[in-house]
Amino acid sequence: MKVIIAEKPSVARDIAAIVGAGNRKDGYLEGNGYAVTWAFGHLIGLAMPEQYGITGFQRENLPILPEEFS
Repeated sequence: MKVIIAEKPSVARDIAAIVGAGNRKDGYLEGNGYAVTWAFGHLIGLAMPEQYGITGFQRENLPILPEEFS
């Protein structure tokens, strides 16, 4: 089974319809080998540029792309 976590219930319902997860459970939708659940709000947030080793705003530093994600 694959689990998909959406940002909010409405997005989870849309994704569930696409992947064929139509069985409503307590806090998730299930079906076709998928479980689709949701959070309330953003799942991740961006770090400030200083956390990537960038200080001050300089146009040539954009876009800020971390070398690796941990």
